Amino acid sequence: MRLDRVNLMAVADILRAMVDEALQEPGKVVRMALPTSPSDGVQVFVRATGDGLVLAIRRPGGKEDPREIVALARAMGLVVQGEPAVVKGKQVRPGPLGRRTYLVARCALDVVAPPAPGKGK
Repeated sequence: MRLDRVNLMAVADILRAMVDEALQEPGKVVRMALPTSPSDGVQVFVRATGDGLVLAIRRPGGKEDPREIVALARAMGLVVQGEPAVVKGKQVRPGPLGRRTYLVARCALDVVAPPAPGKGK
């Protein structure tokens, strides 16, 4: 199931904690696997850089949709800047598999994002 069809507010605290961790340690990649159904899931990656945040998703065995990364960014308290792009990984896997593909978007913190559920008023 696609991320834009899942209730991400149930895991918004976890997603925002990923952003906080990335901001505390710039350059470090914070990873998490997010199950979207019993048989499907999405890998989520966040890294803070000098000019913002980089958000990437990878769906093993499937194709990522740009609407997914926009919905995920919104749940994380981020705003996507520009269009998400498909990027190939560095590591070449043996055989016909080739390099892994990721959907990557540059993001900025959303200054008008509501606080995560259970935080503040």
